[in-house]
Parts: sequence; structure tokens; C-alpha cells
Amino acid sequence: MIKKFSGYDEIQVYEGGASIEPGGYELQIIGAKVEQYSNCEILKVAFDIINNDKYAGFYSTKFKSAKAQDPNAKWSGVFDVFIPKDDGTELDGYTKQAFKRFITSVEHSNQGYAWDWNENSLNGKTFGGVFGKEQFETKDGSLKFAVKCRFPRSIESIRSGNFNIPDDKLFEKPQTTNTSGMGAAYGTLAEFETIGNDTVPF
Repeated sequence: MIKKFSGYDEIQVYEGGASIEPGGYELQIIGAKVEQYSNCEILKVAFDIINNDKYAGFYSTKFKSAKAQDPNAKWSGVFDVFIPKDDGTELDGYTKQAFKRFITSVEHSNQGYAWDWNENSLNGKTFGGVFGKEQFETKDGSLKFAVKCRFPRSIESIRSGNFNIPDDKLFEKPQTTNTSGMGAAYGTLAEFETIGNDTVPF
């Protein structure tokens, strides 16, 4: 018979396939950072789930489990908000609407908060997220689904059920970089200051 070693019950194991169910969730922002790309800027918003009996702290738990096995593990709960170029194009108009939609969802979810164009002011704020399935291509070329935050909403919209779960988003081979700001993606940023005493790599 094997003797139980100390700390066994506290060890978290990351299995890689853990996911949440599509639906609406209340989210808290743990960090926000602007990333520069060759043809666009993206506001990366890291979040975790709150006020949910089943999934509260989902991304924190997932990150800690992954970090225990891979020091370079990244935080996977990230919503991409494309920053408009203000170039007057039709595409830029859609990007502006998507940006305003996200900011409005945060303002409506946090009494007294007004967006001041400083991304650091988003830290600790809450907003609602509608999650749906999104297909992606793995390194070996196979296709799999992940459940991701697809659209921002106010906390009240989530609590009242005033949202629709989006249809599955199927993978398409990228021909040009999407700068519409209409979706979300997992980020891969460097270390990031979070609320509390830890740092959260994206």
C-alpha cells in the first residue's frame, strides 16, 4: 500500500481539455494592455469569472494548474478589443462600434465609472460576457473547438438572461489580419500586473 504524501489534496492538475459551457457570465477585469501589431492595435483585456457556483475563478485555477507544469503558461481568459484607426473607412466604422460596445458594457456594469481613455482604469471593473464555441486549428492541423468570450454585455443583461448564445464560429484560413474588432481571442502577452499580489502572464 502506498503511503499518501503531503500536499496531495492541494495539488491541481491541468488536463488541457477543461472548458466552460457556452452562456452568459459575469466577469472581472484583472488587467488591460494595448498591444501593437504590424497593422493594428489591440486592447487585450484579461478577465476571470465571478459570481458563479460552478465556474467562479475558472481562469485563475486553469492558469495555476498549467503554470505548475509549464513555467511559460499563459493566461487564457482574454478578450480582444480592436482599437479604431480613425481612417474613415467602413471597416473602421465597425471597429468603432465594437469598441464602444465593450466600453459601454463596462460603464453600465460599474456604477459611477466613466471611460477616461486610460486602459489601466479598467482594472478591477466588471462586465458581462457571452461565451460561445469557436473553432481553431491545432499545431498538427486538426480542428478543435474552444469556448470563448465572444461578445460583451452589461452585468444586468447577463443576470436577466437578456442575451443569445451565438452560433458556433467555424475556422477559416486567415488571408489578411482581422482588424474589425468584432471578436475575441486568447492572448499571449508578457507578465502583467494584476489585482492582488500575483502577476498574470497573458
